[in-house]
Amino acid sequence: MDSVYVFDMGSVLKRPFEFFRFYTELACEISFEDFKNYWYSILESAEKGKITSKQFLNMIKEYSKSAKTLDEIIKIYKDCTNTIYENTLNIIYNLKSHNKKVYLLSDLKEIDYESLKEKIDINIFDKLFLSYKLGYTKRDKEIFKIVIDDLNVNPSLIYFFDDRESNIENAKEMGINAYLVTGENIKEKINIF
Repeated sequence: MDSVYVFDMGSVLKRPFEFFRFYTELACEISFEDFKNYWYSILESAEKGKITSKQFLNMIKEYSKSAKTLDEIIKIYKDCTNTIYENTLNIIYNLKSHNKKVYLLSDLKEIDYESLKEKIDINIFDKLFLSYKLGYTKRDKEIFKIVIDDLNVNPSLIYFFDDRESNIENAKEMGINAYLVTGENIKEKINIF
């Protein structure tokens, strides 16, 4: 069996979300620190699909006391969702040109997936493992078990690229080859061919 390659989305395939810009454009009536704390207190529920993206953003709207409409907030959110890292995309295309299997494993909300589809042809991936559909994030080792079982390969044949140390550690504990990278440094850190 050939090796397979699994990429994270945020900060690996796609540039990081412009969090402070989002906060600023919402014209919140709370401090950035309070905004950030609330965001992270409900984020996992959205990433695990327990609440929808609209519910998540509406909760943010209500808590931050933004006068923007939900539709305006959705547009602002999408505008703050940044572009694709060409380095990572080129590596994926290179792998595909060598008939390698390439997958996406990401902690994200439905709106993040919709935004990704607007930026790239998601058919470059052989399969998508999305936290909001699976009910687990990469903070849960179960998501890596799902990937291993679904791909039906020995974990030692899986090469995983992510920007968070804790995700890398969870993957390694499951026997996966895991590399701490971002779209900025992936080309220098990873030499697949």
